[in-house]
Amino acid sequence: MTLSAPRTDLANDKADARSSFLVLISWYGAVVVTFGLFLGTLSDSVPADCGEVCDSERSDMLMFGLYVALPAMFLALLVSLVTLAVLISRTRIRSSALVGTLSAVLPLVMCGLLAASL
Repeated sequence: MTLSAPRTDLANDKADARSSFLVLISWYGAVVVTFGLFLGTLSDSVPADCGEVCDSERSDMLMFGLYVALPAMFLALLVSLVTLAVLISRTRIRSSALVGTLSAVLPLVMCGLLAASL
């Protein structure tokens, strides 16, 4: 029985950067779409006894999204991109879906905790 030659194609076997990036962006896209669907469920009516001072539930949540969630998501995206670069360069994970998901999960969970605490 002879030994086969070592496989050289497995030496640099890492996750593909482009497909990992697409998985990462898909997670952020899912969060944005979910927020848009949530806005669609809120009422756009203003209480009658409030006058012009009050806003609707949808308007309040839209302002929250623009002034709190959008900057938090931008910072989370920056952290995710750095995490993605580190995971691709320093680990031997071959699954692009796993690398993209791992780089997106922690910052998105932190954004969710921030939003839930306000």
